[in-house]
Amino acid sequence: MNCLNIRNDRITKLLCGGAMLALLLTSSPASAQLRTPEPYKPAVGFDWKPGPSNQPVGEAKGIFPGRVVMTRNPEAAKWGGRWNVNEDQWFLDKNTDTDACEEMIRVAVERLTGASDASQAWNKVFEHYNLTARKLADRGYKPGETIAVKINLNNSSSNKQDNQTDATPQMVLALVRQLVNEAGVNQKDILIYDIKRQIYSELLTTVWKEFKDVRFIQDGGPRKDQAVNPAYGDHTGLEGAEWMKDGVQYSHGDYNDAKTIAKQVADATYLINFAILKLHSYPYNYMEDGDNGQTAVTMSSKNHFGSIRGTGELHAAINPTLKAKEGYSPMVDLEAAPNIGAKTILYLLDGLYCGRKWRTYPLHFPNYPFNNKVEPYENPEWPACLLASFDGVAIQSVGLDLMYAQSKNNTEPTYHDVPRILLRDNADDFLKEMATPQNAPSGVKYMQGGKPVESLGVFEHWNNDHEMQYSRNLDPENGKGIEFIYVPLGSAAQLNQGLDKYDFFYAGESPRHRMYKVKDGEVIWSYIDNAGRGEISDAVLMDDDHVLVAHQHGIMEVDEKGKKVWSMDTPKGYEIHSIQPAGKNHVVYVQCGEPMTAVVMEIPSKRIVKEFKLPYRDGGSHGQNRMIKLTKKGTLLVANMQLNTVYEFNDKGKQLNEWKFNSVWGVDELPNGNILVTGNNGEVREINRKGKEVWSYNWVASDRYPHVSTQRSYRLDNGNTVIGNWFNSWDSKQKLDRNNSPAQFIEVTPGGEIVWELRSWNAPADLGPSTVFQLLSEPVERGKTHFGSYK
Repeated sequence: MNCLNIRNDRITKLLCGGAMLALLLTSSPASAQLRTPEPYKPAVGFDWKPGPSNQPVGEAKGIFPGRVVMTRNPEAAKWGGRWNVNEDQWFLDKNTDTDACEEMIRVAVERLTGASDASQAWNKVFEHYNLTARKLADRGYKPGETIAVKINLNNSSSNKQDNQTDATPQMVLALVRQLVNEAGVNQKDILIYDIKRQIYSELLTTVWKEFKDVRFIQDGGPRKDQAVNPAYGDHTGLEGAEWMKDGVQYSHGDYNDAKTIAKQVADATYLINFAILKLHSYPYNYMEDGDNGQTAVTMSSKNHFGSIRGTGELHAAINPTLKAKEGYSPMVDLEAAPNIGAKTILYLLDGLYCGRKWRTYPLHFPNYPFNNKVEPYENPEWPACLLASFDGVAIQSVGLDLMYAQSKNNTEPTYHDVPRILLRDNADDFLKEMATPQNAPSGVKYMQGGKPVESLGVFEHWNNDHEMQYSRNLDPENGKGIEFIYVPLGSAAQLNQGLDKYDFFYAGESPRHRMYKVKDGEVIWSYIDNAGRGEISDAVLMDDDHVLVAHQHGIMEVDEKGKKVWSMDTPKGYEIHSIQPAGKNHVVYVQCGEPMTAVVMEIPSKRIVKEFKLPYRDGGSHGQNRMIKLTKKGTLLVANMQLNTVYEFNDKGKQLNEWKFNSVWGVDELPNGNILVTGNNGEVREINRKGKEVWSYNWVASDRYPHVSTQRSYRLDNGNTVIGNWFNSWDSKQKLDRNNSPAQFIEVTPGGEIVWELRSWNAPADLGPSTVFQLLSEPVERGKTHFGSYK
């Protein structure tokens, strides 16, 4: 392929003849001109889209079956993106932070195992494998047992100089630190390998400078231009593969060299599959060169193409242009092979510098939860993540969903106007084969050692690219698929602030029905209904862990599992925006419309036992009322936003009080009997029963708090007040900046000092717009409040 280096004042681009560029060069170099290149032809065979969401197949693996953990720290990857400069590579220590990498691995393994520290976590990793695979109970690592670590070095050479992606030296060193310092593994028992490539010098020296006795296996013996082990002054610790024939058997097809593996790997007791979060095929060449690849992804399973000698023999079996859809996948056999994949104790995906192709430069991820800048390419924002799992199918399912999400709204406009990321056809076929090897879509019956291959893990696609919820996230008790846990670290963790101060129940008005319980800084329960009509205007957590909900077009009760206990829709032309318990078997709500009425209803029969008309003005139901509250004396407070008035009624419908304000949205009775009133203009006021103001706070729009729209306020036992700030997610003019997000709640002292902010708009706790805040320690007792007697 003939290539030309073309420079403009923004970036040097590698423009290849294969890109069909129209380039006019005169005979005089001084008069050479670059014409606008002709458009690329549309790619053929790169229009894969995920199938249905949350329909798991296969058998989930792991201590917590199907769990996949992703950690992310943007500070770990700091390379400036100078892709065509060979003196400033991404893999240098100045560009990648080893300590941050180690924290990512440590936290991922702790969350994966449920352990409280790294030492305990690694012991659980070994014990889990020994129990499930070797039938050895309470058995961890023992000295002399080798741990093979399969890394991906598809673009490596003995003295690598370019910026194309390979295993990150700092990530590999971080793993070795964990194995030696936390798991207690002897250095000489660690074997890092890719038997199809040479280990590049920077990777060797990065590990050897701290752990001189770690071994490396590569294709062939040491090369003269490879770095020496600084502790020994020679290539001690660097070996060529000792080939072992018939190390792998295949369930379909006739292969020869593809059966050959390295004896050193076959002799290992354990294996860690440390692949890259990376695709394998991309049809265009405007930075990279080389063929467009053979299959869709290069993650964990294809990583084992670097565990065998004859990889070329398998390419036809994974290339969608040369095989039928849902055909045989040799990756199933590689994962199930006793000498290779069956020894896997842990799957890791290095997502610091991800790629779109087997030969690729690092890739920016512009979409949630990464939000990298993509233009210009020369910038230091990268995916900077790590994935971990015991389940090799689940981790690749998540990786595939992540990559597909990053392909959206991601076009390279400078020269070609083409997508930066494309997914090749049949991208998840091999995962379905791995999940159901004895009932595979291909019809192949996978066998190893004369025995049927059992499910290698669980396959599933998440619900959507923003919530990233799998079946075990949506239903922890009954879900059979994947559980995805995202843990932001470093500056990524700062995007979600204030989660760990209080344990609370949360809901808010948005185009979707969403409610959450947050405990110890983590979401422990969620209710998400994308199909629900209307907005959640009010929700009350009860002492039986049920939630009463008013959602504009109806009311309902949701149990602790997120199932509806009962529901009722409003009549046409009416709305309900607030609900309160009124005894064990009754609720009270206001039905907005003409007329506007207060209603007491028996549940679950939905029999109306009491109702009376409320003051209102003609003009539609939506703007009449928002919040109501039952008082300790059994009266009803009604916040009439249409009339900017708070009313108090007894159970006979007699008006007892009215208090007028500039704006009215939320209302609450305080323990001292005073009334706390919130307007949506930023004003919060405490008044006594005579209407005298005893405290106020005005949360006005500012540079620190743009788009202030207050709805509800809550008084804490310490005397401080928690105030909500609602973000209008329907308003196209209010663009949510997730890296500089609006506060959802603040806590202010009686003197007006802000002592707490909640800003949680990113996974794993994207709480969305705010309305309801209720401490988990203060559920409402069903039988405590009444609104008169019911017949």
